[in-house]
Order: sequence, then structure tokens, then C-alpha cells
Amino acid sequence: MKHLFQVKLLVTLFVIFLCIPTTVFGQESDTVEHHVKLNGKLNALSGDLLRFTTSTQLEQNNLARKGPIVDKDKHQDRFEQKARHYIRDLEAGKYQHALKSSSRALKKSISEQWLEEYWVTLKQQLQSQAGEFLSIGSVTVKESNRVHTNVEVELLFEKATFPFILRMDRSAKVDDFLLDSFMGPFAEAPLYSKPELFTEKEVVIGKGDFALPGTLSIPKGKGPFPAVVLVQGSGATDKDETVYALKPFRDLAFGLASQGIAVLRYNKRTYEHAIKTTADPNHTVDKETTDDALLATRLLEKEKRIDEERIYILGHSQGGMMVPKMIEEDKRQNIAGAIIMGGPARTIQDVVLDQFEYLLSVGQITEQVYEFYTTQYEMLNDPDFSGENPPEEFQLGQAAFWDSINDIRAAEMAKNQTEPLLIIQGERDYQVLSDVEIPVWKEALRDRENITYQLYPKLNHFFTEGTGEMSKPEEYFIPANIPKYVVNDIVGWVKSEPQ
Repeated sequence: MKHLFQVKLLVTLFVIFLCIPTTVFGQESDTVEHHVKLNGKLNALSGDLLRFTTSTQLEQNNLARKGPIVDKDKHQDRFEQKARHYIRDLEAGKYQHALKSSSRALKKSISEQWLEEYWVTLKQQLQSQAGEFLSIGSVTVKESNRVHTNVEVELLFEKATFPFILRMDRSAKVDDFLLDSFMGPFAEAPLYSKPELFTEKEVVIGKGDFALPGTLSIPKGKGPFPAVVLVQGSGATDKDETVYALKPFRDLAFGLASQGIAVLRYNKRTYEHAIKTTADPNHTVDKETTDDALLATRLLEKEKRIDEERIYILGHSQGGMMVPKMIEEDKRQNIAGAIIMGGPARTIQDVVLDQFEYLLSVGQITEQVYEFYTTQYEMLNDPDFSGENPPEEFQLGQAAFWDSINDIRAAEMAKNQTEPLLIIQGERDYQVLSDVEIPVWKEALRDRENITYQLYPKLNHFFTEGTGEMSKPEEYFIPANIPKYVVNDIVGWVKSEPQ
């Protein structure tokens, strides 16, 4: 029986590459040895690629974490005890017992062998960065939302402590888990946030095994208010689209809600259900992005204070690239328009290959890393590439995902659509190059009159300011907010009720 395996690396790669899916370091295989060999090879490459983050990560690992910590009670003690026993079972090699402590949904996705592969390789990867594994540290319920109770288990190594998050269902069964790689400091809420002008309530997007917790920020008053659904880029990201020190979606939610626009944001499927997504051999970009975004618009239709005629999508990065697909799949036609924020116009592999060229030129990756990944991505441009029968040397994870995304050309898809678009772009963005992508958008959409473009000279891919002609990855470690002028431009466009 084939198993699908993935270990989330010490540093999340989606900030380096625009669109490496959560499953990039997974590969279908027949043997444990193959998994360990494959992940060891990729870890060596990625460790070199991300060397600029290592010292920062190790320094930050022992800082106090920010975020809500739930008060203690017997109910929480139960979750903490269950989480502690789960990790102890993994460490003791009691994988069958750990599997029994897993939810029904997780059991459908993984096996004893999968758990063993995951735990052994995860420890190997962390030990390469932080020395020998010592023990389990503190176990704390960090957050409870309407889908999961999230318990943090500290993994203590010689040189660092890593928080491992167990997502538990209502019966205290483990439903999913992931390694949390960055611990702060994070940017504070922006000064333009006016919390006295809006309220927030917790919601659930979808249902079943892949239900997602979300937050609806809604202005005070009777409404009805226009609304924006925020859709993240690639990788496993939370509702704030947290990337190292940045929380761009929190900034947008607070900023827009302070100016009379409701905002719905939610944890991405690959974040809330990381393992179950990884273990899905039929995972596609629609499952990862499109489907949940459309479910979010359906939820807004039912909200009394939301104007169902003014529901907009804001897609960032991969989310922006998928906006035309969302519009195409919106059978109810309740998307009034969309904001494409740093979204590629071309195929994802063309965009990523440009990123590698830049990273090599500024010394962020070695020639070895460059050659490995460019070879991998160039396979996707082969017209004979098939996810059902990928080349033996293909190592970018679930081939079905690439079948679903590698032919998407957002600008071409939007050519014959009618929904108005606001396309915004940072000119210092090295992940989506403004001088390459914007001309492609403009050429494809030249016959449309309801397209608005806005370029920002100082902004990077996550729309924070920096200096120099082009940003670099380490800029994302600097706490910063999306500038108010970006929020104002989005507010102005939405309230103009573009046709």
C-alpha cells in the first residue's frame, strides 16, 4: 500500500516560493527508506536555501509567544493530558496506540506506518538544526475555536524549543497537527485600526472533515454593509496570513472594518487540516483555494447585515491568481468583483522560475538548489506532463495538485469575464514581478473597461514598505503593517460600487 508523507520544514517555504503547496515535500512511495532518503535530500537543499533564517529562528524560539491563552479548567486539563499522551506514544514508538487516539477523519488519512515515518523524519530534520531531542516541555491549550481545540506541546532540543500544535476535536481526539516554525515578535495591530467601530464574531466555513474556523469583522450599525472575503496565497497560513513577523490579513480586516466594510477571513485548509490535506492523493488547487472561498461567500449571503449584492473577493498571491477561477465557478454569481493583490498573470511555474533567478543572483540560494528546483519546475512545462503518471524524478509532491494548477493563466481566464477587478501590486515584490506581470494583465484585459490598476513603489509581496530597488526574504522578519494608503485605495474602490 502506498503512503503519502510530508514533514513541514523548520521554516515555511511559501515565503520563498510563490506556490509550493503544503505537500511539496511529500511523495507517494512504497518504503519508509524512500521517505527518509527523499526528505533528507530535500531538507539538505532547503536548509541551504533558507540559511538566512536559521539564526533568527533559533534566537526567537525561546521568546514568549503572543496570542490568546485559555484559562485553566478541568476541560482544558483533559485536552492537555490527551495531547501529552499522544506525543509520548509517538516518542515511545507506540504508533498503533497514537492512531487509536486520532479522530475518525484523521484515521481515514494516515496509518501506523505513516505516523512512524512522520515522527522519525521530523525529529531528524529538527535535530539537524537544533541538536538532540531532549524531552517534552510544557503542554498548553492555546486556543479553542469552533472547529478545534489547539494544544501546544513544546519539543525540547539541545539548542531550541519548537512548538508542536495538536488540533483536537470535541471528544479530545487528535484531528490534525503541525509544527509551528516562527514564534515572534509579530507586528502589532495597525494604528488605523478602530476597534470601537466594529465587532468580530467567530464563524465556520463549510462542514465535515474540512470545516474551517473564521472571523467575521463587521462594522457597527444596521448595515447592510459591503463585504470582502480574504483568500490567502500558497502554503499553510492562518486567517491573518501570518508570515514570520507580518499579519497582512489582520491589518486588512481591521482597516476595512474600521471604514465600514465587513471582512471575512479564515484559516486556510492546508493550515487547519495540514495532515489530512497532505494525505489526500487527490488534493487540488480548487480544494486548497477556490472551493473554500466560494463557501465563504455563501456564508456571507446569510448574514443579515451584509449586502449580498456587494460581496467581493480579495485574493493575495496564489489567491489572486485563482480569482478568475473563483468567478468562473461562482454558479450563483454573487461575487460582485475582486481585488487581485500581488497575483500572477502567468503560469505558476513561470513565476517561480523567475524567483529562482533572482534568489540566485542575490546569493540567497546556491547553484545546487537552483539547479534542483528549476529542473523540477521545468518538468511542468512539458506538454506531456501528467499527474497520473509523473516522471520518476519528479519530487514536488502530489502530482494531482500540479495537474490542477500548472495550466492556469489568470489573465487569459479573466479576459472574457465581466466582474470588475482592482489589481494592486508592490513594485519591490521579487515573488511576483510588477514589470513582468502587470503588462501581461494589461495586454490580456485591454478590451475591458472595468479594470483598475494601482502600483506601490515601496511595497514588497506582502505589501509592507522597505528600501532598495527589490525586496529580499529577510524583510519579512521585520514587524510592519500594510500602509493605510493601501487600505484607503481598497475602501475607495469597493465603496465606488464598480460595475
